[in-house]
Amino acid sequence: MKVGIVGLPQVGKTTIFRLLTQGRVDTSSWGSGREAHIGIAHVPDARVDKLAEIIKPEKTTYATIEYVDLPGLSRGDGKAALAGQAKEMATYLTSLKNVDALLHVVRGFEDAGLPHVEGSVDPSRDIGLFELEMIFSDLAAVEKRLERLAKDLKKTKSPELEMENDVLLRFKEALENEKPLRELELTREEEKRIRGFTFLSAKPIVLVINVGDQDAPKIPHVVEEFRLQKQASMRNVGITAVCGKIESEIAALPPEDARMFMEDLGISGNALDRIIQKSYDLLGVFSFYTAGEPEVRAWTIARNTTAAQAAGVIHTDIEKGFIKAEVVSYEDMLALGTFQAAKGKGVLRLEGREYRVQEGDVILFRFNL
Repeated sequence: MKVGIVGLPQVGKTTIFRLLTQGRVDTSSWGSGREAHIGIAHVPDARVDKLAEIIKPEKTTYATIEYVDLPGLSRGDGKAALAGQAKEMATYLTSLKNVDALLHVVRGFEDAGLPHVEGSVDPSRDIGLFELEMIFSDLAAVEKRLERLAKDLKKTKSPELEMENDVLLRFKEALENEKPLRELELTREEEKRIRGFTFLSAKPIVLVINVGDQDAPKIPHVVEEFRLQKQASMRNVGITAVCGKIESEIAALPPEDARMFMEDLGISGNALDRIIQKSYDLLGVFSFYTAGEPEVRAWTIARNTTAAQAAGVIHTDIEKGFIKAEVVSYEDMLALGTFQAAKGKGVLRLEGREYRVQEGDVILFRFNL
């Protein structure tokens, strides 16, 4: 899974990036350049920890998320793209082409030494401003493609191009009415036709309100505290909050000390868990597990993924040669420890290619090479 971290300048994106990647990427030399930075976050998973405790594998591997930290997008960048001056937006579009979702960091903290680019702290305004820049960027791309399609359709009649043209005309109407593309419902065939485009406003988005230390108690009630009810009701939008500066410092402490500090601040859970869980919920993904003496590992898949497709996530050869899946629930594997013991207790299931993998399934795939 790949997520792009975006936002206005001076909102704490790099702080959130360090927090998510747990300091694995050295950001000390980063300046105010326009390049993107990439880091990997290991997804905390108590199930992996528990399975590793009882199986004692040679290796333990957590699911991962790749985060791409983008430079701040300023007011006017999207309009510049619409006017044909797309230099800054080109950086965004290239870096975000393959991301599954956006993580929009929104400033919710006051800092006299770091003035807000808009003059005041107002998360709702900033969310709307950033959304509008994405809409302008998408509108520029849609109009450019429609011009090309008009020329192509004069030369030849193509059902595929006509469908693409119809979809893009719907997009144009929505964007001209300042409606993000993620609000639209598309058929599978329509989605296929526009898959090659990087429409920013079409991507699912997690809004992360970065609050100051004194506002840490507001985190559980971020929607009400910052009047974000409208955004919370929108399709493919998730909202959470972090206290980026202090939670980054707490994350470096021993677990027990960190827990005590979080309790003192009135924060439930940690920022990494909150953001990742919100991202998983928004994208409709979860983990299944492979477990044996060589390795206990979590794998991320979308809901309704079949057993054969899940096998392909591990290796395409396993999907091609799929025979069957031996499936044990996490709870049963935790109690019994091995597939053999689960079989002896009658709780191991043999499933075929079309079995829909469930969250927490522990699976051993049988296949031919």
